[in-house]
Amino acid sequence: MGLPRVLFVDLDGTLLATGSHLRRRNAAALAAVAARGTTVVLATGGFAARTRVVADALRGAGVTPLWTVTHNGAAIWDPNGHLVHRQPIPHEALTSAVRTSGRSVWTVFEVVTPDGRTRTGHAGRVRHELEPFIWGPRGRADGEGDVPLASVEPDWDSRDARRLVQVINGGGADVLAVWVIGTARALAPLDEIADDGLLCGALYEPWTSRVGSMTGNARLRIEGRDINPAGTTKATAVTWLCRHLAVPLTETAAFGDGRNDRDMIATVARGVAMANAHPGVHAVATVVAPHHDEDGVAQVLEGWLSSGTW
Repeated sequence: MGLPRVLFVDLDGTLLATGSHLRRRNAAALAAVAARGTTVVLATGGFAARTRVVADALRGAGVTPLWTVTHNGAAIWDPNGHLVHRQPIPHEALTSAVRTSGRSVWTVFEVVTPDGRTRTGHAGRVRHELEPFIWGPRGRADGEGDVPLASVEPDWDSRDARRLVQVINGGGADVLAVWVIGTARALAPLDEIADDGLLCGALYEPWTSRVGSMTGNARLRIEGRDINPAGTTKATAVTWLCRHLAVPLTETAAFGDGRNDRDMIATVARGVAMANAHPGVHAVATVVAPHHDEDGVAQVLEGWLSSGTW
């Protein structure tokens, strides 16, 4: 049976260890399957800049070709870093989020211009502890078993957020995704105008994890909301890319842990849930991998490589 022709891998809670560490063992296993002809695809709900940091490190470790899916399927990037598919959200959804921003709410959004370049803007109180989840690690010393990741300083769009929204509304850019972060009380007005999981036609979902657990500060009592294109998921990105590559879904596999991975895991032929995965992911998976802090991705891939079957 060989190996899957296309392999989709989530980042946080799956490929990356706690603290955004890319372990050498995981990178080596991905390089090994890529050398055997498997096309590797990073599939994340995160922003483009941080995903590029991880992708560049993996390419340096020998993982080629490497595609990336960002914003839970809203954007697909080819191995050369070109945006080949996008599904924007309605501009009104971003406008509503920016209006809510202030002392207790931080809105972060990424837009793409007609030439495929991305810009990241924000409004309201900056949450510096979350910047590494947007731009990538900064000033972190890598452990002996880690692949070094490039240190990226935040590069926010210098224009005022409301002016950037005007540019977007004028047709100068598409909105790929929005994060809204704040206290439950401060987010309540935005929650109230959301109807049946939609905000102005965009998908509106609470984050699976509290921000405190993401940052390692359990006392941080703030929450997050995702605003993504309605009807667009990692699963729709899997289907689009496989059609683009002329690869049947019966020859695909995926690793994931979060609620946003569930449909992707259910869509591919061999869905692998991490031991730390959300119960909904376990419910549709065909394989369970060890914990992401135990190089679970590598352990499963090494088994496939050793046996010659998946």
